[in-house]
Amino acid sequence: MNVFNLDETARPQHGGYDSLMYWPPLMEYYCHSDFVNFGYWEENTGDACQASQNLMDKLLAFIPEKRGNILDVACGKGAGTRYLEKFYEPRRITGINISQKQLATCRQNAPRGNFVLMDAVDLHFKDESFDNIICVEAAFHFNTRERFLREAYRVLKPGGRLVLSDILLTREAEARGKFRTEKNYVRDLTAYEDLWRQAGFVDLMVVDATAPCFHGSFWHLVRFSHEKLLSREMNAKSLRLFVRKAFEFVPEFRYYLLTAGLKRAG
Repeated sequence: MNVFNLDETARPQHGGYDSLMYWPPLMEYYCHSDFVNFGYWEENTGDACQASQNLMDKLLAFIPEKRGNILDVACGKGAGTRYLEKFYEPRRITGINISQKQLATCRQNAPRGNFVLMDAVDLHFKDESFDNIICVEAAFHFNTRERFLREAYRVLKPGGRLVLSDILLTREAEARGKFRTEKNYVRDLTAYEDLWRQAGFVDLMVVDATAPCFHGSFWHLVRFSHEKLLSREMNAKSLRLFVRKAFEFVPEFRYYLLTAGLKRAG
């Protein structure tokens, strides 16, 4: 069966993240890599899997020395965790998620890693447990981002870094989102940086990556779906269903950010 022959009943149900993460058309779009994020699109980026790998590279570039251990917060289905094994010993990588189903997939994708069911705003780790922390495109879902930043600072070792990709939305989008909260609304980039500093982070780096990440992903999705239409793998109704959420997201979107902060040594 062609996964791109869609109707209303084929759309992900709203019972939680899992229905989207395991939606067959989305899995096909990401080349069955188990990545699910906007990615970082460069001129020669061929597909969503490569864009997701690019995003990992951009974030990991914020960590000069990839040594010790690392915590992957909201690790999804483990594609990013598996990518971390290029730089870290698998036994030094820990991933956390709130979905048991996704954690089961993580253990298939990175069988030598450590995976734990845990909420990002309530980290059950001792103080100064990790050399570095990474969080890909999830902090805007947390209740709240501010609580997560404080918890991340607590469990980081002195001299460790938190690196993440994050999304800033309009106040209205935050207020009505099923998996979001208005408490995460941030007025501007100055206020965003203040959240990090109030949590204790120094040497902040905040990169506006809206163009290569959100815009790049949007236009690739448009091209991808129209190519499916032209090849008759998708009809016009299916195309509208496939891209609807992306078009609905455009007026809600303000910034896509790549951010890093340091926990001061000593």
